[in-house]
Amino acid sequence: MAVTPRKKYDMKFKLSVVKFAEQNSGEAAARHFSVDPKRVREWRKNKSELRLSEEDGKRARLRGGGRKKCSEELELQVCEWIHSMRARHLRVSRKMIRKKAKEIHATVSDSADGDVFAASAGWLDKFLQRNNFSVRRRTTVAQKDARHFTGKLVSFVTFTTRLIEKRKIQVKNIIAMDETAVWFDMVASTTVDTRGACSVPLKTTGHEKSHLTVVLAAKADGTKLKPYVVFKGSVREVKAMQNISGVVVASSFILWMNEDLTVDWLRKVVGKLNFGPRLLAWDSYRCHISAATKAELKRGYNVTMAVIPGGCTKYIQAPDVMWNQPFKASLHESYDNWMAGDSDKEYTTGGNMRAPARRLLVAWVLKAWDQLDAALVKNSFKVCGLTVAADGSEDHLIHCFKEGEPCASGRELLSQARQGELVEIGEGEEEEGDDEEEFNNELVVEDDDDEDI
Repeated sequence: MAVTPRKKYDMKFKLSVVKFAEQNSGEAAARHFSVDPKRVREWRKNKSELRLSEEDGKRARLRGGGRKKCSEELELQVCEWIHSMRARHLRVSRKMIRKKAKEIHATVSDSADGDVFAASAGWLDKFLQRNNFSVRRRTTVAQKDARHFTGKLVSFVTFTTRLIEKRKIQVKNIIAMDETAVWFDMVASTTVDTRGACSVPLKTTGHEKSHLTVVLAAKADGTKLKPYVVFKGSVREVKAMQNISGVVVASSFILWMNEDLTVDWLRKVVGKLNFGPRLLAWDSYRCHISAATKAELKRGYNVTMAVIPGGCTKYIQAPDVMWNQPFKASLHESYDNWMAGDSDKEYTTGGNMRAPARRLLVAWVLKAWDQLDAALVKNSFKVCGLTVAADGSEDHLIHCFKEGEPCASGRELLSQARQGELVEIGEGEEEEGDDEEEFNNELVVEDDDDEDI
């Protein structure tokens, strides 16, 4: 004989039944709503509790209903253990919580004798929900409210504007730079396939974790500097690519920029041959602000650094804001065309496809960089506040300060800061000094480990 499943009613329905019963009768409400008269009597009896429980949303039980916790002491100790682990920045996994809960359950005093506690996945889900825990992805920089950075963004814009005006730096001598990672396998996460297909595999060369580093830099007049490409190892192959025009190829034992590579980039890409003062805007990555880099810049480059405060790059760094997306899109297009075609491919003796050749990757980087619109590059300096007019007439072009953006309040703060500077100049209170050093000392420079690196 089939068992009829029990029906589940939310608080809104139960209160509707109670209201109908009060206006007519319990039996009439039972017939009208097709529920058991006994339930109607129970709901009328617990009317006040039903109203309180309705505040919790679509609850189906009164507050306190449902299965009880196996041990209050267990819950408290597990929570304390998690908090103590996270206070020391130690990892806590779901498996670790279940194991620790079993250990603690054997020592608690409020569990029933002979009670078997399995610390099941279901128990863990409910435990995390009850105690406001969730599985979080690791971050290198705290995910702070955007408003936390507004003051730093305003300080950066006013500093660069003052510096450009004071040292009479021309637009063609303002440089923005950033590093980004380029993967050997640039496979997108989506594809077109038959509806209902149970398996949707995507072929790769097996080098999804292999990448190279590309340093992109350009000037505020739209001039693009040579891309600087760093491969791991492959010294002989890299030397053979030194004759490729329009790019600088380097080799390193590590794949992220360090002091030596930064110095090499300054010498081979930025160069010392320039007749006017220059401004270099980049993030607070360690090798950018190291003593070795600062010492190198003092050797005839005539370059002043403008260090973007940690956590602010996604708001005011030109490459992050406007260059990287179209640059990466072009690379993905080249990779997709290569995968779909038959040329420039090599195979192992087992018939497996090899990763794209390094020389081919360099060609893709050059193509993507050449295709990047010079007008977009030029506009990015305005959008990021590097070349806006000192009188504030172009402050509306700064994207992060536009209405509707998280840092929109920065527009008014920037206006106030500019007015304050005019007052100081009018009163003759502006003192000569090292503006760059003063600005960098005032900033709380956080490690801004870009996700792309």
